[in-house]
Amino acid sequence: MAQHIGTLLAVLSVVVVSSTAVKCPGTATYTLSWKATWTQANHPNTALPSSAHFSPLIGCSHSADYIMWRRGQKASSGVKLVAERGQTGTLKGEIESQISGGKALQLILPAGPGLDAVDELTSIQVKVTSNFSRVSLISMLAPSPDWFVGIDSHDLCDNGQWRETWNVTMLPPYDSGTDSGLQFNSVNQATVPFVDIFRITNTMEGAFKATNPIVSLGEFRFKGLNLTQSQMYKPTSTMTTKLSQTTTALYDSASKDSVGLLLFIGARFILAWLF
Repeated sequence: MAQHIGTLLAVLSVVVVSSTAVKCPGTATYTLSWKATWTQANHPNTALPSSAHFSPLIGCSHSADYIMWRRGQKASSGVKLVAERGQTGTLKGEIESQISGGKALQLILPAGPGLDAVDELTSIQVKVTSNFSRVSLISMLAPSPDWFVGIDSHDLCDNGQWRETWNVTMLPPYDSGTDSGLQFNSVNQATVPFVDIFRITNTMEGAFKATNPIVSLGEFRFKGLNLTQSQMYKPTSTMTTKLSQTTTALYDSASKDSVGLLLFIGARFILAWLF
C-alpha cells in the first residue's frame, strides 16, 4: 500500500510541476495608468500633511527570481531611499544590475515628478515576456518617515494567457522598516537594525491610527495592447516522457493487487482531466 501511494504521489508531483510551469507566449505590451486618491474625503480619520504627494514611480518587469521589495523582508538600500526620500537613483542601479544578470527585463521610470495627492499618470508602457511576466512598483508617500505604496511581483500571465486588463485597486501604505517615525513630518529616527517591511494598519500607533480600516491610496491599471488570442503551452516532450515513465511504473505496481489498480485508475483519470 505504501509503495502504491508513493508512486501515485510521484505522478501527481510531475503533474503539479507541469501545471505551474505554464508560460505565456511571446512578448506583451501594456499601458499602465497610476491614479492617486489620497484625499481628506477618502481618509477622513487621517489629517493629511501639507503638500501631500507621491514621489516619482519606479519599478520593473522581472522574473520570479527577483524580488524588488516584499512584505516580511528587509528593504534594499534602493527601496530605503525611495521610501525615506523619494530618491530613485540607487534602486534604478539595483534594477539595472538585475537586468544585466538576466533577472529583470525593463526598467519602469516615467519621466517627470511624481503625483499630487489627487492626480493621474497615464500611458506608461510596460513590456513583459514569457520569462519576465511580473511587475513590481514603488512610490514614496510624502512627506513621511519611510512609507510607500506599491505592488510586489504582480504576474500579468495567468495560467498561460496574458491578462487583457488588470486593475490593482487596493494600494495600502507600507513601512519600509528603516525609520521609526510615526507621523508624516517626524524627524529622522533611523531604525537600527532594520525591521521587515510591513503593512500599516489603522490599529497601529501613528498618523494612520483610526477606528476604520485604511482605504486605498490609489490604483494601478494595466491594459494590454494588441493582444492576440493566447494559447496554453502543451507539455514538453520531456514532460510527456516523464509522465509516461511514471504511469508505467505505477501500472506495473498496481497490477499486483486491487488497491494498486484503483490508485492507477485514479491517477490516469487525473491525467486525462488535466491534459
